[in-house]
Amino acid sequence: MGKLFSHHRFPGPGEIPAKRNYELKKCFRYAHKNNLAFKPPMQFPFNPLAIIRLATKHASQMRQAEIISFIYKLVWAQGYVLDDPDVVQNLLKEHGFEEAMFERSFAREAKIELKQNINEAIESNIFGVPTFSLDNDFFWGNDSMEDLTNYLTDHDNWDKELYNKLKT
Repeated sequence: MGKLFSHHRFPGPGEIPAKRNYELKKCFRYAHKNNLAFKPPMQFPFNPLAIIRLATKHASQMRQAEIISFIYKLVWAQGYVLDDPDVVQNLLKEHGFEEAMFERSFAREAKIELKQNINEAIESNIFGVPTFSLDNDFFWGNDSMEDLTNYLTDHDNWDKELYNKLKT
């Protein structure tokens, strides 16, 4: 996300105290309403390089969805700060992930894949997560799920003509 933020020339939400506090409260409310475990890391933002390389297809291979879910739960449900590769490696071992997955996260291919993913996001004008992309349109944030559903069911009714006049 850091590369996207710097490309779009704005700081991340964790770097703007008022926005960080607002978004944090919003996450607590969302988790409560949806009965989700939510225990964010005490240090945020942190350097996520160790885990985003691990989440690449090259590193995680056929277990990509599983490793992304595992990382998400560690960070957002259990409050882990996963910026230390040794901590990440130990957690992977404890939870039965093969050592080779961790080793592949340091491979040149994982680094290239990550750069390609970032460049693709920049080229697609993506600026945050989660972003859902469909038919050259995108929906940003978990609060856009209703809009995505409306789009998918042909109920995406809004003033597109006026929007096209206003957009830059």
